[in-house]
Amino acid sequence: MNTNVMSSPSPIDPQTPSGLAVGHPKRSEFELNLLKQEYFFLQTTVEDYNKQIWVIKALGITATGVVVRMVLKEKQNSIALIGCAIPLFFWILESQWKHFQRGFYPRLVEIEEILTQEFNLRSPAIFTGWSRTFKRSNIPKRQGYLWDGLLNRSVCITYLLEIGFLLVLSLIRF
Repeated sequence: MNTNVMSSPSPIDPQTPSGLAVGHPKRSEFELNLLKQEYFFLQTTVEDYNKQIWVIKALGITATGVVVRMVLKEKQNSIALIGCAIPLFFWILESQWKHFQRGFYPRLVEIEEILTQEFNLRSPAIFTGWSRTFKRSNIPKRQGYLWDGLLNRSVCITYLLEIGFLLVLSLIRF
């Protein structure tokens, strides 16, 4: 009888998120290492998205500043109205990045739960620790691009302020 594991792999339970073999009593040290690697890869990816989001936000604010300067220099209120398109463009761009970023959150939470519940580890818990500190739920009340991106408070507030400022500037007579 051939007992080579490679020639007769154990069946995989499609309902098990980790893909453990059916009847497998405990996760292995190998899987623990894979989970840790995946966790830190995902965490780094989320941070990379944050860096890009800050660049997008900075470019949007800079472009809005250029519009304000043009309005003040040219004394043309219509420039401010037309300039509202700039923060709107950057708002949509940033909201897409935020929406993509939030796609990694459920897996981060899942890995943290596996590490704390099945391996009895207290860390890493970067995402759940942050959520607890800022009193945010790990499971959003609403999902989808509209809520995860476009109407996400960390995304929209800056652009709403920029658009509001440009609208007020368009009403001022020089």
